Amino acid sequence: MICCKECLDLLSDYLDGDLDPQTSADLDEHFQDCPPCIAFLNTFKTSTNLCREALRQVDVPEIVQIKMKEFIDQQKQEKG
Repeated sequence: MICCKECLDLLSDYLDGDLDPQTSADLDEHFQDCPPCIAFLNTFKTSTNLCREALRQVDVPEIVQIKMKEFIDQQKQEKG
């Protein structure tokens, strides 16, 4: 059984489809029984979509894009 903290730690990977099927199923089960986590999931999805839309409307300098990608890749490796 997954607790709320684990749910939040796995949220990004869950939305990206990067989790194994069993962990995804465990999260789905947790969301069915935990209104606060499903509310957080919905808020997270909305925030992510708003950020993506805002970034589409602004020209981000290439160097900033490169640095952001490097940072994200580094964070994924540290968690992986």
